[in-house]
Amino acid sequence: MAKKQEENGFSALKQSLKTGELGRLYIFSGEESYLRMHYLGECKKAIIGDSPFAEFNLFEFDGKSMSPDQLRDAIESYPAMAERKLVIVHDFDLYKMPAAFSEFLPALLADLPEYICLIFHYDVIECKPDKRLKIHQVLSKAGTFVSFEHLDERQLVDWIRRRFRALDRGIDDDTARYLIFLCGTSMTNLITEIEKAAAFCTTGTIKRYHIDTVCTKVLDAVVFDLSDAITERRFDKAIALVNDLLAQKNPEVVIFSTIARHMQRLYAAKLNESARGSEKELLSLLGSASPYYAKRIRSAAHKLPESWLRQSVLLCGQTDAALKSSAADKQKLIELALLEMAAGLERS
Repeated sequence: MAKKQEENGFSALKQSLKTGELGRLYIFSGEESYLRMHYLGECKKAIIGDSPFAEFNLFEFDGKSMSPDQLRDAIESYPAMAERKLVIVHDFDLYKMPAAFSEFLPALLADLPEYICLIFHYDVIECKPDKRLKIHQVLSKAGTFVSFEHLDERQLVDWIRRRFRALDRGIDDDTARYLIFLCGTSMTNLITEIEKAAAFCTTGTIKRYHIDTVCTKVLDAVVFDLSDAITERRFDKAIALVNDLLAQKNPEVVIFSTIARHMQRLYAAKLNESARGSEKELLSLLGSASPYYAKRIRSAAHKLPESWLRQSVLLCGQTDAALKSSAADKQKLIELALLEMAAGLERS
């Protein structure tokens, strides 16, 4: 129900921006920082615009250093030569507010002036609503929760094509999905990779080799390459990839956790194949919403023995526990696990 309300909140926000009738109270949160910052900017344009009195009608506070008086004064003072004013509070935890705020804030939020648009923006800290608290009842009644989550694959492909089109470059759907597979679903990160690929491309149409040449792979994509190296009996390449990840300051535990998760997904895809499961069932097993990713996993798993995948998953569990509890050389533990996987594949 909470997710449904947040989805409705996003739709309500877009509709309010379209009609120019923003509400009085919003709570912005979610993993997709690009969308959060974009809609904060849209709210600023809607309320403040290019008014010469912008500095008097736009207040932004850091939740950690904001005082009760600062927030109260910003809300209770009238707009300067304008109908409305905008107050944005970054990273203030409404569900764990200091006593000085809890004494007055719930009542103030329940009866905000008509001229106020107040946005609590959860950026670094996570929004964890607690329905048991009085403040949650106030927020639910007086405000709108808006959760900015990663777009699904279809939406992201359309967005990527629009971004490339704005740079006078074309890209087909399959290549756009390949870009997502390699560079992840973060729109903030993808903007940089899109600009790099567009700058490198001189033909007008983005191809895979443009992406492979200049774009930076996310950890999951590198681990995909690493598992391919093992199954292709290229142990030297697998170790080189681990060394590259370590050189990029990725913690050993994070690297191996990603490897373990990847092996679990390969095993899940193999079991799905053996059971003649559907794509929908596979997506559920993988915890993914990307048909393209599921296709890549299924294709990789098809070539591998089920017994080897099962043993590799068990080995990953043992190594992961050792990494988190042992004082041994963590890089050596990872290398030994990869070596044992490679040897197991030779025996199977």
